Amino acid sequence: MDKIEIDIMSTAKSKLDLHSFPALTSEHKLVNKGLRVVQQYLPDLMNYISKQRVMGRMPSCQITIRARENLNMDQARRLLKHWLRRKKNRRLAYVIMELLLMPISAFIALLPGPNVAFYLLFVLFYFHFKAFLSLRKIDIDKLNITLVMT
Repeated sequence: MDKIEIDIMSTAKSKLDLHSFPALTSEHKLVNKGLRVVQQYLPDLMNYISKQRVMGRMPSCQITIRARENLNMDQARRLLKHWLRRKKNRRLAYVIMELLLMPISAFIALLPGPNVAFYLLFVLFYFHFKAFLSLRKIDIDKLNITLVMT
């Protein structure tokens, strides 16, 4: 079981951050090729894409929420639910933008050199779409959450 650590920075602003999460992999050939291209030319982006994958697999992970302020489990779940709803809405906007940009990036493929623009958009679209679909189905009450006060 993968482990995820989420830090609650501020309860008033519902500011949460994924602190620790598993590395990125995929079982699809085209996605793996895209990941290799992105890793080669844009290595800093891999951390962001890993976060997208983790959001898509939250129900199968052990989640540890670290809070600086005193919270009970209901408050932590409410904050996590609000944070996930914002992430879901943002992923939907990203998916729509990437779908609109993908046909344009196909014309960039005619230029000499590697087609990083298409692979980047394809990989981002794939992981944003998977995260959006999974975030739609998440039931906060069924997540395996551990609350830790720091």
